[in-house]
Amino acid sequence: MEFLVISGMDIEPGKGREFQEWVKANSTALSDNSPEGIELVGIYAVMFSSEKQAGNYRLVWRLDSYGAMDRFAAAVPENAELGRLLGELDSFTDQRLGTGFSNELLKSVADTTIWGED
Repeated sequence: MEFLVISGMDIEPGKGREFQEWVKANSTALSDNSPEGIELVGIYAVMFSSEKQAGNYRLVWRLDSYGAMDRFAAAVPENAELGRLLGELDSFTDQRLGTGFSNELLKSVADTTIWGED
């Protein structure tokens, strides 16, 4: 199975360049510290979107199963480096009311059960 988890967020005003430098410096470490079956695809800036409240940045993970979400949750308190990196990443997020935020779980069509069709 294959899933994508896509999280959208806005970054605090005035921190775009600092965030960009953090991403350049830490993406590899974030990927390397991810649990087995979880791959950091990347951290992206939105160039255009029809979604107005989803945030201007996207964090994209590839998961090998539903269970990968449990492995990820269990790994954070056990892996100090992963916890540190996620905390630093979160510190850039604009937490003010009304700022962009979104979460999606996408499942590969090849692995999806299609029902209701004759």
